[in-house]
Amino acid sequence: MPMSESLSNKARRKTEELILKGSLAAGAKITERDLAERLGMSRAPVREAIRELVSVGLLEQISPRQIVVRQLELTEVREIFKIREMLEARAISLATERITTEQYNSLEKLHLAMKTTASEGAFSDYFDLNIAFHNLIHEIASAPRLATLIDQVMRESLLFRSRGLVDEKNIRASIEEHEQLLKALQAGDGELASLLMSRHIQGGFYRLELI
Repeated sequence: MPMSESLSNKARRKTEELILKGSLAAGAKITERDLAERLGMSRAPVREAIRELVSVGLLEQISPRQIVVRQLELTEVREIFKIREMLEARAISLATERITTEQYNSLEKLHLAMKTTASEGAFSDYFDLNIAFHNLIHEIASAPRLATLIDQVMRESLLFRSRGLVDEKNIRASIEEHEQLLKALQAGDGELASLLMSRHIQGGFYRLELI
């Protein structure tokens, strides 16, 4: 992180990490005092961080004095994943047109690292690498506005991160889907890559086992 990072940005980033890593579960009550103590920060930047996280949908203010980690309904989750599916399919289609050998090799390294962490049962590490894999595809697509939209819906969908990629069968399916995505990227087949990404995101939804 840059040295110029503000305290409120730092508080937001750290709180976001706690939510997305499952340390603050869906429905958990959030207070300025408790969160400030947990982060080792004063309450002012934490207050601003909470306000920002409410605005992006990771926290929810259910009354003037009560804020919780957002807990999504099934219909909301389904819609979020459908939007993510459309956006990520477009991103990988663009990426097939623009990817360099160096970028492909970076994706392959992330994929191999995921296979290693999965074999070791390091689910948290696998989750982080999975996000990095997708983010790199968005970067390769070279469409900043598209990437911003994807980032927003991904953060909402990741509220369920603890329910999808913690099962060996689910992780194995995810790895196989990544392998197919890499093959399509290597072949420069944007239509196939788009279709495979759609199926991959759909699979991510069903692996949550919400239905």
